[in-house]
Amino acid sequence: MEQKTYQFQDFAAVHQDGQGVLGKILYYSLSNILIDKEKMIELCASVGFPYQPTNRSAKADAFRSATGDIYERRVLKTDYGPQIFKVYCRDNKAPGGVISRELVKETVREDTNGYRKLANISFTKEGGVFSYDNLVSDPHMDPLPYCMEAQKLFELYQTCVGRRQIETILENYVESMQAVKIARGHMYFVPRDYMAKLSLFEDLIDLLEQNNQFQRPGRSPLAANSMFVVNDAKQRDKMAFAFYTAARKEIEEYEERATHLIQSGSQSPSILEKLSLRIRALEEKRSYYEGILNKELTALDDQFTSLRYLSDELQIRARGLRMKKKAA
Repeated sequence: MEQKTYQFQDFAAVHQDGQGVLGKILYYSLSNILIDKEKMIELCASVGFPYQPTNRSAKADAFRSATGDIYERRVLKTDYGPQIFKVYCRDNKAPGGVISRELVKETVREDTNGYRKLANISFTKEGGVFSYDNLVSDPHMDPLPYCMEAQKLFELYQTCVGRRQIETILENYVESMQAVKIARGHMYFVPRDYMAKLSLFEDLIDLLEQNNQFQRPGRSPLAANSMFVVNDAKQRDKMAFAFYTAARKEIEEYEERATHLIQSGSQSPSILEKLSLRIRALEEKRSYYEGILNKELTALDDQFTSLRYLSDELQIRARGLRMKKKAA
């Protein structure tokens, strides 16, 4: 089925909740963000947002995240006219026990871009030492501020929740609303039964932006917007198409994972059962959407039949493994 690109204007919106509402379109944007771990707990508690903090704080992960955040693009006047430069970190060879990134200046050219190493930034796993050296003098880009920024971010990442964790938290919450992804990025349809949960989501986004410790000029703020969708035949057809598109991707993913577990002879009943439950949840979601959209979603019947067979096989194998453990 061919992919479609949706725009907000594609949906017939209403300005207040009522009998004719099908649900809401949610869009939210994310950018670099760092929230103090204790503050994150406080913010989620203040709006009643479900959040389970973790104590995991690997310094190696903090180093990779900090150096990964180093990026700048500049257009500067040179003797040869305006020139575009990019500065960022990339992996570098290092001895065992050391993670090394090199700070690079990339000169954008019409034919082949030029690259110049500006500094080494390293992390020693034993002792958890952050360091930088071999700074190169450059007429356009001073490497020292970038190295210092990486060190500052390294310290912050050890005490803060970063973008990847926050994105996972938000995606899990959106999934709990039986939402269907309708476009690239973070754009979803949320059924009317779950619209009340959206205000909590939007409140949290606002609080996260207000308490963000990652500050950089030109950074795009976090934002969340939603709008009502009228309950008519046209919009129901659009949401059915969106469900089919999202479900097809999930079915393919579950088929591949289930086949791999079966063929590899997985000995973990919990893993087998977890995937089987996710398959059943997708079937339940289809039934739910049939009620919301007031139509039978039969276009993927064959795929769901095949998936159900795999789910049953996973359950059979999981029960067999558990019986063996009890008998042992």
